Amino acid sequence: MAPLRMITSAIGAALVVSVTPVGVPAASAALAVGDGPGLSSPGTALAGVGASRVFPVRGPTSYVAAHHDYPATDLFADCGTRVVAPITGAVLEVSRVDHWRPSTDRPRDRGGKSFSIVGFDGVRYYGSHLRSLAGDIRPGMAVEAGDPIGRVGRTGNAEYVPCHLHFGLSPECRDRGDWWIRRGVVSPYRFLRSWEHGRDRDPRQTVRHWLHRNGCRWSDAFG
Repeated sequence: MAPLRMITSAIGAALVVSVTPVGVPAASAALAVGDGPGLSSPGTALAGVGASRVFPVRGPTSYVAAHHDYPATDLFADCGTRVVAPITGAVLEVSRVDHWRPSTDRPRDRGGKSFSIVGFDGVRYYGSHLRSLAGDIRPGMAVEAGDPIGRVGRTGNAEYVPCHLHFGLSPECRDRGDWWIRRGVVSPYRFLRSWEHGRDRDPRQTVRHWLHRNGCRWSDAFG
């Protein structure tokens, strides 16, 4: 990660992230990421940093368009393969402890060790089943696309399947405990294919459309 001085604070409902390269005045790099529940305005980008999205796994990977009972993509790779930030933004959540147990199989714990990032585009990028997370990764931290996040694993309910990164896209729904949204609400497959080949297909409109139709509301099934 580039040397940065970062300040995060909540102003009303907006998460404000200031990312300032060393030696650059803070006033020249301030940015609001997100706008309450939902997405940032079109064209919003982090000041002074790149805006390209990157494929989140650095190594041979296999994946398909299908997922089981909700939209997401499982990226199968060798255990320990590096996982990187798919976009420039701010870390929202980090789970370093695997709380999942087969005897209880609580849905909120199935991701095991995980992270989420809100990108410059206001989309939330989620990865789970990691073997480990980088030692300095923490909520509120500024990251750039390609920064190391962790290693592919099989924590959570992936204990009995090959190592993979579960990858989901969603809007950020604050103050909801919204793991059923965070895990994925639109299929990332076509976007991952784009990023894998060095292109930068933007999921913002797809996620915004889902948010317009569904909103950030409590789940009838999950509370």
